[in-house]
Amino acid sequence: MKLSELLRAMGRRWYVVLAGLIVVSGLAYLTLRFIPLTYDVKSSILLLPPTSTLEEGGNPFLNLGGLDVAAGVLAKSLSDSETTRSVIPTGSKGKYTVEKDASVSGSVLEVAVSDTSATGAFRTLNAVLALADTRMVDLQLSAKALPKSEIRLMVITNNTVAEPNYSALARTLIVVVTAGLVFTLLLAVSVDALVRRRVGRRQRAVLKPSRRSRRGNAARPQSSDLSGTTPEDTTVGNAAALDDARLAEASPLVSENT
Repeated sequence: MKLSELLRAMGRRWYVVLAGLIVVSGLAYLTLRFIPLTYDVKSSILLLPPTSTLEEGGNPFLNLGGLDVAAGVLAKSLSDSETTRSVIPTGSKGKYTVEKDASVSGSVLEVAVSDTSATGAFRTLNAVLALADTRMVDLQLSAKALPKSEIRLMVITNNTVAEPNYSALARTLIVVVTAGLVFTLLLAVSVDALVRRRVGRRQRAVLKPSRRSRRGNAARPQSSDLSGTTPEDTTVGNAAALDDARLAEASPLVSENT
């Protein structure tokens, strides 16, 4: 179907388009109402080497190599399902991830928290940071590491403002509005085709009796057929009668002359 035909069909069924737009507006409102806006907050944790590996007065930032494995173990320990259930309250829609920060070379972990409220996001973030320190100590105790050789943690970034995340809401809204508009367009075209098909049937139904009447008149016999004579016979008979009349008029004249 061409664009011009599509526009004409929508114009003829404007009431269908109007009803569809009202429904789409309602769906968009419900989407904004029931799809919550999420808030994101992040923090970064740096793993520092044990003090036993440093010289007196040494800088720990110069000995950050070799801690990537420990960072991966800590991230895995903080991301298991049991730990997640203990951090996030039951019924809460918050979630968090603990992963190695790919933008920094070294033993840096990034904690990303998302929740439906800024307060809930900060509460989850603080719980994860506190648990990370405790979990690191527990892992080293289970490995029987000496206190002087224990790895330490330091929070290097901690956001104080939760950023609203519109991406999930925008994606849902785009899907709902697009699907609603496409359905409205298809419905308008379908209704237009159905109405025009019915009108065509009615017109054909009206034309059929008139065609039948014309066919009946054409098949009806002429009056000459009913009398048993044809138009040619009638013409010949009239000519013969005219000749007889002329002969009758001429016969007295002949007798007088004789």
